[in-house]
This record gives sequence, structure tokens and C-alpha cells, in this order.
Amino acid sequence: MSRIPCLDTEALPEALRSLSQGRVINVYRVLGHAPRSVTQIARLGAALFADASLSAMDRELLILTYGTTFEAEYEWAQHVPISRAAGVTDDQRAALRQRRYDADVFTPAQRALLGFAAAAAASPFVDEALLTAVSAHYTSEQIVETLVLAGFYFLVGRVCTVLDVEIDAAGTDELVRMAQTMHSR
Repeated sequence: MSRIPCLDTEALPEALRSLSQGRVINVYRVLGHAPRSVTQIARLGAALFADASLSAMDRELLILTYGTTFEAEYEWAQHVPISRAAGVTDDQRAALRQRRYDADVFTPAQRALLGFAAAAAASPFVDEALLTAVSAHYTSEQIVETLVLAGFYFLVGRVCTVLDVEIDAAGTDELVRMAQTMHSR
């Protein structure tokens, strides 16, 4: 059970309820205790999900990397079914769990991206060689987006870990459909 209770959907700002079409996951129900920021946080998440320059697969690889790096089990659990729908394999998820960002299950571009992302998540500075490697495969827009994703998932991850937000990820397609609905608006 969350250390701060999840709000009932009716208690959340109307803009958030509209964005999610009524089905709001637990992290947003806890973030609802900060009503002046929750809707903006959800909009940023939606933009990163739906309007990103990164492919859905790369985005999900990054989110799983951040879930592991930030020790945010909620994020990992939420994104396993979403990553599966985006084409991430079980072998890739296993490598990410073990923090093997250079595993052969990833393309050279993904290895560069994941190495860069993991370094950025672990430290405020990233080695020039990692930036050079990721720049060989990704645009400046995608690199900056990778860092914005890191910041977003650090925010969400810390809310989930510090407040022990209950995982509400189902092992079904419901979570995938809900994410697609919320993030396509």
C-alpha cells in the first residue's frame, strides 16, 4: 500500500481525468496530491510517449534502463507489457535487468544509446566517448530527448520508490491500451 494514499479518480483534476479518459494509474493518483503540477507532468509523459523522435522500441529500452538504474520497480513493471508491444524481447529485458547494456541482443545503435543513458542516469557527467558513440547513431534531438526521459523517469521513479506506490500493471493488454489512449491525446 502506498505511503500516501492514491486519490480516487473523482478527486483528480479534470484535465488529468480527460487526458487519461477516466482510467488513471496509481502514480498519477498519488501525484494528484500535487494538483498544480500533476496534469503538466502527465502531459510531459504523454509527449514523450506519443510525440517523440525516438522509436517506440528505443523509448521502451530507455524506460526499462531508467527503471533499473533508478531502482524503480513500479516503472519496470508498468513498462514490461508496453515494451513487449513495442517489440522489446525477453532477452533484451533480461540483459537490461542485469545492466548488460553492451549485450549482443542489442543493435550497435542501441548499445550506444543504452550505454549513454545508463551513464547519464548514474552520474551528472557523461564521458565524451559515450556522447560520440551515441551521436554516431542518433540525432541531437534524440539525444536530448533521451536525457529528458531520464529526468521524467527519475521524477516518477522517485515518487514511486519513496512513497511505495503500489504497482498496478496488469499482465494483459489493458495497460498497453490505456497508455496508448492516454498518450495519443
